[in-house]
Amino acid sequence: MSDMRDAILQMSEEKHISQDMVLETIKEFVKAAYKRKFGTDENVEISFSEDLSKMTVCARKIVVAEENYYNEVTEIPIDEAHELADNVEIGDSLMIPLDPQTFDRGAVQSAKQRAQQSFKDMQNNYTYSEFKNKEGEVIQCYVNSVNQSGDYHLNVGGGVEGILPVRNQSPRESFTTGESVKCYLEKVENPSQGRGGFRGRNKNDVRIILSRTSPELVRKFLELQVPEIYDHQIDIVKIVRQPGIRTKIAVKSNVHDLDPVGATVGLKGNRIQTIMTELDGEKIDVIQYDENPLVFISNALTPATVSKVLPIDLATKHAIAIVEDNQVGIAIGLSGVNVKLANQLCDWMIEVKTQAQFEEMEISQEARDKAEAIFAQGDEAFMQEDKNEETHLTAQELGISEDETLFSDLSISRELVKKLEYHDVYTAEEFFDLTPEEVNAIGLTDEEKAEIASVIDVEEEQEEQFECPNCGTVLPAGTTHCPNCGVEFEFE
Repeated sequence: MSDMRDAILQMSEEKHISQDMVLETIKEFVKAAYKRKFGTDENVEISFSEDLSKMTVCARKIVVAEENYYNEVTEIPIDEAHELADNVEIGDSLMIPLDPQTFDRGAVQSAKQRAQQSFKDMQNNYTYSEFKNKEGEVIQCYVNSVNQSGDYHLNVGGGVEGILPVRNQSPRESFTTGESVKCYLEKVENPSQGRGGFRGRNKNDVRIILSRTSPELVRKFLELQVPEIYDHQIDIVKIVRQPGIRTKIAVKSNVHDLDPVGATVGLKGNRIQTIMTELDGEKIDVIQYDENPLVFISNALTPATVSKVLPIDLATKHAIAIVEDNQVGIAIGLSGVNVKLANQLCDWMIEVKTQAQFEEMEISQEARDKAEAIFAQGDEAFMQEDKNEETHLTAQELGISEDETLFSDLSISRELVKKLEYHDVYTAEEFFDLTPEEVNAIGLTDEEKAEIASVIDVEEEQEEQFECPNCGTVLPAGTTHCPNCGVEFEFE
């Protein structure tokens, strides 16, 4: 039975299951087969030798008198008991050895399936626990195969397989069987969790979802390559990617006289070049973060040289970057990727124009002059303009009827006004027209909703009213009949 010992040790090692758990599972497997054959498992006992080379299965039976013998599973007549052991008496328990190979085939097969599932569950629990702790890390993987949908199956260690779905693959990358790949561990799912639209090999397996497109993959590479980032001397403000094409990284320094861009790029670009190689040649722009959005926008459009950035509408974060004719294509980028990533990085809507194109735009002279003046006066002027901008926007400038009530004219906090205006909600009437889903999309807290409701209630209380001449009921102006007495009104 040394084969049994070898099998137990091998299973314990490969499945990362303790020997005790393996032995208990085998016992449950034998009990299940016994129960299927005899109808109960209460009188079966299973034990293993100390070296695990032998398993013993015994049925515990009570010795009874011949005339009281009714249950062959749990009882044994006294005369048969004497044949097996000397000095036994009625009422004694006798352990009767059994050969598991005598169990019927169906019972053994059913119990075997239960044992296999039990081992699978234990392995899944181990796998989930181990890899759940690695979520958000970069792990070394090896390509096992690729399925018909284009999803890669990768060995993530210990014989465990992860999946790199198509949506998480860079369009410029492809891998061969056995190739080593560094992936970002995006998510670990239990078998009970949703499958997320992927087709795995086994729906009962723990699902390890990997990514080569996440901005966090770039962040982890930077932490490995740039000690100043790992030590928090330099902060990564934001990372945006068009996987396989270009990545933009905004950085700022927490240490005086430390150039965050130079330190991140490295001497002769060696640090950032290493990361670009990891991403199969994807371009990476490292950008100096600036609290002044105009400067930040100019930096974000690198590698283009920007002449100036003009804020067109601070409320909607709309700006125009003026560049020379030979810089337009560079600023916009192939298929618009460069300006698109700059938009995402700065959270502004950026248009790229030459000076001639800007002058042809249908922008009021007043707005044009204001933009030029802000740029000419520098950071301090922009910051002050940004702070006061909401007081400069009139109903006429916003294209709003004079009959509508601007939120900026009501007694609510400036922060709440700016939050509403950021989502293009400038008036109480516009707020009334929003669907519940649109209100939720704004992200209003319960306190902010209550603040709006209290102001609107006050406004409603100030509406014109009149009394019904017949019964004296107070009614809103414009009511055509009294709901109390039914009298109808006519107004001149």
